[in-house]
Amino acid sequence: MKKIDLVDENTTIKEILDKDSSMQSELLKLGFNTCCAKMQTIKSFAQEKQLDVRKAMAVLNTKIEEINEINEILEEGM
Repeated sequence: MKKIDLVDENTTIKEILDKDSSMQSELLKLGFNTCCAKMQTIKSFAQEKQLDVRKAMAVLNTKIEEINEINEILEEGM
């Protein structure tokens, strides 16, 4: 399984959703609209909704690191 790249403030919501299906719940918890705002970047959506873009990136990247670790463990077990 390919390692998932971390996000930055210019990553679009769609790109995040395409990385792994479990990312949708993380986005929703942070207040991101995963339906209508898919082409917006993390930065533009966060600014529009007055969300902390650095916090959002930290939470999303932590989740991606967890997914990568789990995938690595699963691959080793095969």
